[in-house]
Amino acid sequence: MSDLKESLIAMRQMAKTRIRMLTEGITFHDAERKAYYLREYEARVRELDQLIRRLSLKLVRPHK
Repeated sequence: MSDLKESLIAMRQMAKTRIRMLTEGITFHDAERKAYYLREYEARVRELDQLIRRLSLKLVRPHK
């Protein structure tokens, strides 16, 4: 499970890097497409944060 968590963290970092690039204007897309991708990446970061949080709770929960 920790491999999955590491993969999710890497995906989140990549999405955050892409968001930074879009906000700094490092893209070939027009303004409309840039805004679309920015919204999509921000939504994915929120999803990844939730998945990482859930996975962290599962890893910490004691076994019965």
